[in-house]
Amino acid sequence: MRRLIVVLLSLLLFFEGASASVLRDFLGRNVEIKEVKRIVAVGPGALRLIFYLKAQYMICGIEENEKLWEAVGKDYSMTKDFETIKTLPIIGPGGPGKPPVPELIVKANPDLIIMSSVLTEVYDPDRLQKETGKPVMVISLGPPGHVDMEVLRQTFKMLGSALNKNERANEIIKQLEGHVSDLSKRTRDIKTYPKVYVGAVSFKGTQPFTATQSPYPPLMWLNTPSIADKYARTAGFLNLDFEIFLKEQPQIVFIDEGNLNLVKQDFSKDPGKYCLIEAFKKGEIYGVLPFNYYWTNISTALADAYYLGKIIYPERFKDIDVVKKANDIFQAFLGEPLYQKFLKAYPGFVNLKMEFKCQ
Repeated sequence: MRRLIVVLLSLLLFFEGASASVLRDFLGRNVEIKEVKRIVAVGPGALRLIFYLKAQYMICGIEENEKLWEAVGKDYSMTKDFETIKTLPIIGPGGPGKPPVPELIVKANPDLIIMSSVLTEVYDPDRLQKETGKPVMVISLGPPGHVDMEVLRQTFKMLGSALNKNERANEIIKQLEGHVSDLSKRTRDIKTYPKVYVGAVSFKGTQPFTATQSPYPPLMWLNTPSIADKYARTAGFLNLDFEIFLKEQPQIVFIDEGNLNLVKQDFSKDPGKYCLIEAFKKGEIYGVLPFNYYWTNISTALADAYYLGKIIYPERFKDIDVVKKANDIFQAFLGEPLYQKFLKAYPGFVNLKMEFKCQ
């Protein structure tokens, strides 16, 4: 009898071990994962991917910044489900450069900790795994403000395997690739481009008109350069001298509405300098929704891209209703049409010439 019990215990341990899987994370670490029912996400952008995968019901704790920061602008925090998520226990302060708190994570009792690669700059994932006794999987969304397709494919597939969400992961990848492909097909044979600039691009707080990004994902998907591209020494965010706008004379200007008020204030102080720019003289000034907020809001960036396409190449996008397209994208990524919620904080997809009148 005793021998039978020993055999049965051995078999049980064998099958428990067999049920575990080993996945290689973004840092090349082997992470042993068993059945996952409860998760936490730490670091910029990590929680967003959980919502994209429709796995928010697994979340058992959130960072404090998710409760304190303005919801509008972070696509996932604008959903109905997020109201429930906000009531969960706090697992740490959250925010760029803020380390996790192992003791609080332990209290939340997750089966898996999903850690943004950005956070590894301030906290070692192996240390966090040792301190919590929970597996830590490092994922990546790519550089801030950008949409790195290959990195996202790998991350979604990795998370899909870890959370038993393979079908949804493939669906999200298909959505992302499909939209990017569609945008590119509409514009790839264009040889002559208007001069375009996207200003006041959000990044680590408020930014002036002269702040931009190169490459700017929506323009990149449209195979269209920004006048800022030639002045960017490396990919990322940059601030241009105002004289560059007088020299380049952009014909179409887009303003990130996250910083629209700051641009309006600067314009009111000295409208004359802005009115020397062709786009301002002709009223070719448009608003775009901000998508750089606690890392890249992919759904919003895609919605913006269709709007930019509609303005820059109206004939190529004449079949697109930009509001419907935006809501279709939000629905596909987050299960809700969010455009009307954006309008509570921003003007939306509109011409801003009445905000910047040049006599």
